[in-house]
Amino acid sequence: MRSHLPRRTDRHVNTRTKATRSRCTASEPARTAHWTVLVEARTITGNREHLRPLVAALRAQAEDHLGHLGEVHFTDEGDRIRLVSRWRSPADLRSFVERTHRELLVYRAEAGRFPTVERTLWWSTTGTGVSAAEVEERTELLRTRGPSPRAFTLASPVPAPVG
Repeated sequence: MRSHLPRRTDRHVNTRTKATRSRCTASEPARTAHWTVLVEARTITGNREHLRPLVAALRAQAEDHLGHLGEVHFTDEGDRIRLVSRWRSPADLRSFVERTHRELLVYRAEAGRFPTVERTLWWSTTGTGVSAAEVEERTELLRTRGPSPRAFTLASPVPAPVG
């Protein structure tokens, strides 16, 4: 039986709580203790005309997600867009992926096919920078050698390092 009570979702978070949420970017190192975070490098390839609205919707959804700690890089090459973000956990990222499925369906309806999404994950710490070269290296490592502690996917997760 479906409840008629409103469910608590990320949309119910007041803006003051959202604004005080801890975020860290490569140019702004954390001023507190460093903790382990999940880095996601996501490359989306598809129809140039429909790709930008899709990515804008995905970026807006990520910004509203409590598990999203911030975007580190954004590269737009027309029919290929790369986003690098930090997340609190694989569960938070998976929640975001499930929540944004509707946007992918809209893209498919408009473009005639799904975009290609390539996602590479690895563990890092707040305050540690992520360079474009590191993203390329880890993505290539995942492509050529498969999942490892240096590069993995949501389907082949690696536990966060201890300590």
